[in-house]
Amino acid sequence: MKALLVAISLFVLTPFCSNACSMYKITKDGKTIVGNNEDWISPNSKFWFERGGKNRYDVVYMGQLDEFAQGAMNSAGLVFDGFANDYLAINNTEGKISIPIGEAVRKIMRSMSNVSEVRDYLSTIDLGFLATGMIVFVDKTGDYLIVEGEELILGSEPEKCFSNFYYSQIESTDEVKLVNFRNGMKYLSESDGNASIDYTGEVMESMMSPTGQTQYTTVYNLQELTVRVYLFHDYTNFVEFTLDDEIQKGDHEVMIAELFPKDSPGYVNYLKYNDPEDPTGYLKSLIGEKSPTEEEFEEMGFSWMVNTIGYEWLLYKNDSNGAIDIFKFGTELMPNNANLFDSLGEAYFKNGQFEKSAAAYRKSLELDPENEGAKQKLKEMAALKKK
Repeated sequence: MKALLVAISLFVLTPFCSNACSMYKITKDGKTIVGNNEDWISPNSKFWFERGGKNRYDVVYMGQLDEFAQGAMNSAGLVFDGFANDYLAINNTEGKISIPIGEAVRKIMRSMSNVSEVRDYLSTIDLGFLATGMIVFVDKTGDYLIVEGEELILGSEPEKCFSNFYYSQIESTDEVKLVNFRNGMKYLSESDGNASIDYTGEVMESMMSPTGQTQYTTVYNLQELTVRVYLFHDYTNFVEFTLDDEIQKGDHEVMIAELFPKDSPGYVNYLKYNDPEDPTGYLKSLIGEKSPTEEEFEEMGFSWMVNTIGYEWLLYKNDSNGAIDIFKFGTELMPNNANLFDSLGEAYFKNGQFEKSAAAYRKSLELDPENEGAKQKLKEMAALKKK
């Protein structure tokens, strides 16, 4: 039982993000290779390709169903990835341009070729959206830019690792206790680095999630504009493509798992997670036959996981029935969690089941009398009923 709780709590409480959780670059013999691991709950990751044009670069993006780019590479050999970090106050915003992060990143990837250009542009932007994260850019020369809310740090070391911490807040990487980062640094100290996709894949394998939730790994050759993909912490199989070849097909997208054999571990996990006949099957598989108490579930942050998965089904898979099953499962495990009943109310509402929606919102309000959102929804449904 204790082992189960430790395993789930490690998974849930690891600082996950919609962006990658480890990254490595090496520049040697005129080549720059970059790798990253995407550690997250959902296997619903995809590539989408945007053809360039006059004064505009071709780009391959990667991200989840919400189409928020977690990383990208353009035809100039510029790549980026992002990291969720602890809160770090941002004060240098006065007089800067306010723009959504997604819009800023898209402008960069479509029009910029090196990290100096990116730094000059971002120095004019209000980076308040990075109070709990950072972005790293690498260009084909091997120069990199760490974008923190208060800092824009340029560097050019031949090898560099990044993960969920701020370089501005440490004096030495010895201070970083993240298991994946420490494993990667150990691997690098014991190997002779070479600028190859194979070697960079080995580095990323050493840095994969300690809880086994590295959904995919991408490795980029910034001179040849090739991308290698490993799926679901399986480094025995991979898929490769060139940006040029994919762009010839025009603008398009593809689910990453669907590039791999149907019997591969990653594809099997993808099917389990998205099973329309049993939307709660993935969550049940994490729990197994054990029976944690509600308090233990809360300590593990399991309600956060239920909400994250449930809202993916509700908002991005457009499957309100699946979302209802997931939120109901959560309320059965955590019957005193007001937030889960609120989520269940929203799923019922979207499905047009207003009586059940009202009942769920009333329960949420009973558990949390300060839930203004539930009060508003109940008023809205009362007005609908009068009509």
